[in-house]
Amino acid sequence: MGKLEEKENIITNAAIYVRVSTEEQNVEQQANHLKEWCNRNGYKVIKIIKDTESGRLNLIERKKFHKLLEASKTGIYDAIVIFNIDRLTRNWDDVTLIERHFRENWETCKLKSISDSIDLSNASGRLLFRMKMAFSCYMPEDMREKQRVGIDRAKAEGKYKGGKKGRKWKVKPKKKVRKRSRKKKIYG
Repeated sequence: MGKLEEKENIITNAAIYVRVSTEEQNVEQQANHLKEWCNRNGYKVIKIIKDTESGRLNLIERKKFHKLLEASKTGIYDAIVIFNIDRLTRNWDDVTLIERHFRENWETCKLKSISDSIDLSNASGRLLFRMKMAFSCYMPEDMREKQRVGIDRAKAEGKYKGGKKGRKWKVKPKKKVRKRSRKKKIYG
């Protein structure tokens, strides 16, 4: 048996990390998807960490993820399996911390994203990781800036008075507009 064949038969002990940040997202669905992927790809799931904290929080405030990283240094897991790297963080400062952690501990525990090809053991892999993480951090920040512009405009027009955080706004029903009938197009 050659070295390649031997490597293919090794079972990898894995911790699954799933994170959702809104009530609309389903942490169980994400966990089940990753468990199925692990079973198909020779990963033995020994721990599942389910996190519901925002990825914008500093890593030190996200206790479950911080404990997972610390435990990964001991060699308990060969890999931490995630769905996508944007599940790790959306905090600019933590990108460096996470990248350094896996770079320094790559031989002990690898990061495996089933959606992204990541190899933090080399310069090209680290560059790709940082580029993808830059987009993950940029997008919500950009959305907040655009939202702020819209709120400022609505305030200036007297349409927005502000409200308590987390308050669900009731939308006034729009007036019904009579629609013109259109002939149905039939495609065949």
